[in-house]
Amino acid sequence: MIAVRADVTGFFPNPPLANEAYTWLVNASIFEGLTRRDPEHRIEPALAVRWENPDERTYVFELRDGLRFSDGRPVQARDVAASLLAPARQGWPTRNYLHSIESAEPQGARLLRIRTRSPDLVLLTKLPWGYVLPAESLNAKPVPTVGTGPYRLQSWTPGREFVLGRNPYYRGPAAAFAEARFVVEPDGRARVARVMDGRADLADHVPFEVLDDLKTRPGVLAVERPGLTVMFLGLRVDRAPFDDARVREAVELALDRETLVASALGGHGQVATQLVAAAVAGFDPNLRPLTRDLERARALLADAGYPDGLEIALDGTHNRYPRDRELIAAVAAQLGQAGIHVRGNAVDKRDFFPLVDSGRSSFHLVGFACEAGDAGDALDQLAYSPGGRLGAINSAGLRDMELDRLIDSANNSTSPVQRLQSLRRALGRLTALRAYLPLVVPNDAVLVSNRVAWEPPLDLGLRPADMRPAAAR
Repeated sequence: MIAVRADVTGFFPNPPLANEAYTWLVNASIFEGLTRRDPEHRIEPALAVRWENPDERTYVFELRDGLRFSDGRPVQARDVAASLLAPARQGWPTRNYLHSIESAEPQGARLLRIRTRSPDLVLLTKLPWGYVLPAESLNAKPVPTVGTGPYRLQSWTPGREFVLGRNPYYRGPAAAFAEARFVVEPDGRARVARVMDGRADLADHVPFEVLDDLKTRPGVLAVERPGLTVMFLGLRVDRAPFDDARVREAVELALDRETLVASALGGHGQVATQLVAAAVAGFDPNLRPLTRDLERARALLADAGYPDGLEIALDGTHNRYPRDRELIAAVAAQLGQAGIHVRGNAVDKRDFFPLVDSGRSSFHLVGFACEAGDAGDALDQLAYSPGGRLGAINSAGLRDMELDRLIDSANNSTSPVQRLQSLRRALGRLTALRAYLPLVVPNDAVLVSNRVAWEPPLDLGLRPADMRPAAAR
């Protein structure tokens, strides 16, 4: 049993599914794409056994022999083709990762030809989100949760638990555990207690304040690693008060990121200098946030027409990111010292994502991780002007032609060097616009009992197929 802080937002591809890393992590036990990430985050074959790239816009994939869905139906190239094209047609969240695909055509039962709209150097890193389902099921309402992964969905009680059962038709070695039960326990100390007294085998989001003690306890393994999720403030630049660049600059000048790491995260994280973490391709080590200057912040507010400061709500979650509620309070306290009076609004993530995605939040604390390892993840989804194939979760209402041009340049690059340069220029432009203000990169932490043998992957994702019962001693 795995004790988790929060429930998934849904199971692919049915509403209320949100584009959220944890939800994708769980769904990846049920569904697969042509490629996947190994525990070290490297791309490897999944449903595809091999591929070739005959020209800069074409990929030809050969499927593994004998693939079957979890209901026993055979997997054919037409299923893959239909599954890759469905997200754009039906508005599924995975469309954000597959936007470069122009066409996907079966070439018989086991060969698939994909054409991209322009050269795409990172297509293979996005295909893990190209979940494959039976073609006949794609137009059903709801779409049956039938994939090719090591597990299948056995039951789901929203807000309480979900249970994954072993997929008997999985292409690889059978999962060691016939059943994986995820129980939602919002309280961090209660999750830890479940592991310590044997009611759970693993727990996510271990409270930072108890980590040092847990690292000395026998019978458990507490693992902490630098995270990929950048926590940032999203400011709606298409309406007051943040349509004024002076107000956005005042917000940044009121921030003390080092103190946020020390106080809200207890030192368990790093300062964020840009919208992507340092391990992500495209990260620019030369980008630096402004130094705190409260006097300058007050002057800018006054110049923008707020001599007495301003009042605004800061929306965020209380059950999604490490110390998210504490970060909201710490940011509010810092901004208050500059005359920006913030009312914190920490809600359940199931309510938060619809609030932000609908444009009803003018000011929010949110996180984003470039799971594909490329800054294009964040730029394509968060920074590009909304309304087309890109910008699907542009929660700032940002529309900037120069930024769009730089993102297009990265996406149309024909060499890795050219792409890297374009990504860095785009991140620099985004930093100057201050629609998103990066804050911190929290560490990730999990707790594992000695009843389970598990090699923690780079992202500390709790994937039951990677686990097995520990050998008896």
